[in-house]
Amino acid sequence: MGAVDALPLAALPLKTRIRSAVDVLVCGGGTAGAIAAIAAARAGARTLLVDRYGMVGGMASTGMSFLGVSDGRGQRALGGIGAELFDRLVALGAAFADRPDKQVGSVAVADPIVLQQVLLTMLAGAGVSFLLHTFCVDAVTDGGRLRGIVVANKAGLEVVHARVVVDATGDGDVAARSGARFVAGRVSDMLMQPVTRIFRVAGVDVRGMLDYLRAHPEEMDLPERWTGGGDYTVDDLAATSIVMDAFPSLVADARAAGELTAPRDRIGIETGPVPGVVTINATRVHGVDGTDPDALSRAEVETQRQMFEVFQFLRRRVPGFGKAWLLDSAYAVGVRETRHILGEYVLTLDDVLAGRDFPDAVARGAYPLDLHDVRPGAKVFGSQVGGGGVTLRRVERAYGIPCRCLIPEAVDGLVVAGRAISASHEAAGSVRGQAVCMATGHAAGVIAAVSALAGRVPRRADIREVQDVLRAQGAILSDSHLPV
Repeated sequence: MGAVDALPLAALPLKTRIRSAVDVLVCGGGTAGAIAAIAAARAGARTLLVDRYGMVGGMASTGMSFLGVSDGRGQRALGGIGAELFDRLVALGAAFADRPDKQVGSVAVADPIVLQQVLLTMLAGAGVSFLLHTFCVDAVTDGGRLRGIVVANKAGLEVVHARVVVDATGDGDVAARSGARFVAGRVSDMLMQPVTRIFRVAGVDVRGMLDYLRAHPEEMDLPERWTGGGDYTVDDLAATSIVMDAFPSLVADARAAGELTAPRDRIGIETGPVPGVVTINATRVHGVDGTDPDALSRAEVETQRQMFEVFQFLRRRVPGFGKAWLLDSAYAVGVRETRHILGEYVLTLDDVLAGRDFPDAVARGAYPLDLHDVRPGAKVFGSQVGGGGVTLRRVERAYGIPCRCLIPEAVDGLVVAGRAISASHEAAGSVRGQAVCMATGHAAGVIAAVSALAGRVPRRADIREVQDVLRAQGAILSDSHLPV
């Protein structure tokens, strides 16, 4: 069969509809975007939320725990709308309140199904409009100013004009299509943290699993290159929720027997408010650029293969899992890192570890510095290490995130939220945490609303007004909760 001739672009039947303009358009309804849309709408902006799925919450809806809501000293870093979400979940009996943790600072867990519903309720209550099952595919620009977005859905192509756009796609897709400068992964070699598929297992005898860990405390061995906090002990197993990387000996035995090929040396286990349900973080694929559809497709297939392999390992070798079954898996492979926009300031590793404050702080972060090996035999902080480990450093004092990190240096009309903000590869190991994404999402929504309603581009927004609105919505911007 001969090759199919490509159809000339001019011959493609492209019909584009124009939608009504809005004040704030949020692209992406995940962990950062949903919070951004609520914040913008509550600040008085006509807000439209666009997402490619029929749900909201993104990776917050996968069943993973939320680390770093508070820092290592017990000081809250996440306030505002993110804190309100957790308060509502706790009131419904669908979450355990944030608790101290000697290794990661703090842990909060929630039922992901209820979380999605509560987020939808909060969005609707704020007056946010929805455009779901829709991709943001291109940018409408005018001389360096972003004017709107081209979207694609069942109706074909549509254009949505907005005074300000929030890029909460995670990958900085809107920023890239608008001409913003960015760094892909690590500056030195463009390598990115590996991708992972989170899944949940039901029918687990959690007491049996914990009894095994009490009898074998070596299976709670610290992850490689851990540099903060102390060892977990059997006393820590009495916590309301268990979040740890465990079973290194069982993993090693299974790998030696040829039963396990997923490149992880431990199994991430997380218990939550749903009895008998455990969230598993144990798959890994290196060398995946989450902005490359071919690489992403390969990762989807491979992580699903690994998921079934890990599940069989759990049933075969880990006490408590003998009669368990697969409950569900994440709606998409989890991408830890792709683009980092270049803003007027780039958050650094020193900023994160020093708990640095900034006069234009609009959010705080306390998620532990969490860097998965970028490849087998990778270098982390200059040391040669294996490819199955994780570098973890607890954030003792929450750090501030400047407004300048959320605004691309050369594009107007755009604010970025979530893991694509302006941060180094190392700093992004903390910035990408869900609690931090909620905080930067809150900030981005307020920046966008204040700018749109004042008729200014975001980089010219009155930072004091932005901070005042954030505080009025309960956000935490400093240790004292007062102006920096």
